[in-house]
Amino acid sequence: MREVAGFRLFEVDYRAGLDLRPHFHPHGYLIYVLSGNYSEACAAGTVDLVPRSMRYLPPGFTHSNHFSRAARCLVIEIAPAVLARVSQSTKALERAGEIQGPVSGWLAERLYDEFQRPMAAGGLALEGMLLELTAEAARRVGQGAAKITPEWLKNARRHLESNCLRAVSLAEMARVSGMHRVHVSREFRKHFGTTIGEFLRSLRVQHARRLLSSTTQTLTDIALDCGFADQSHFSATFRRFTGLTPAVFRQMALHSREEMAEPA
Repeated sequence: MREVAGFRLFEVDYRAGLDLRPHFHPHGYLIYVLSGNYSEACAAGTVDLVPRSMRYLPPGFTHSNHFSRAARCLVIEIAPAVLARVSQSTKALERAGEIQGPVSGWLAERLYDEFQRPMAAGGLALEGMLLELTAEAARRVGQGAAKITPEWLKNARRHLESNCLRAVSLAEMARVSGMHRVHVSREFRKHFGTTIGEFLRSLRVQHARRLLSSTTQTLTDIALDCGFADQSHFSATFRRFTGLTPAVFRQMALHSREEMAEPA
């Protein structure tokens, strides 16, 4: 758990089969799903949360949760004072909704990376990212999949997540979902706030981040393993999503591990 200037962050593991009865939180909550999935039931219906999705809950919002599989989430608690400042400009964070789009996903991944570093090394950076993510949430809340996502589209997304390291065609996505490829493309963007191609690239970048942080593979090998045509294409895409080149990201990850290994 971390506390940073009006925010508290938790990384939480939920066991498979867990049911949380109707409840509410006294603070605003941003939940970013790191792995697994779960469903949330509220007065408006049921929403399914999958890896890399983000959900905002305002204070006092009554809901229940069911975890059909184990899930791991980054939970961000937002203090009333922060929400009060946001409300001076917009009332968007007075309602629940999913936060969609490549910017919010990129911010959440950067935030999670920073969250895992020693506090002394990243407190100011963490605060800046939290404020950025809150502002993005205020812009995007409710624009994405607050509409209930149809099962065929969730199946298509799961297929993409399971096969992201190879070439996946729109025709293949259409076969998996049983829908016309134009309809698949349109509904994917409507519900998930991004194109199929951009979502596929984001999955590859996330896999590359893990390899850069945990292996000594060359950049060329990582590029090929993650489905990129060559190192140049990989580096350009990685930098567009993270703001860093793969080499700089690897250096930062190594430095972070060394800091965490040092005795207090």
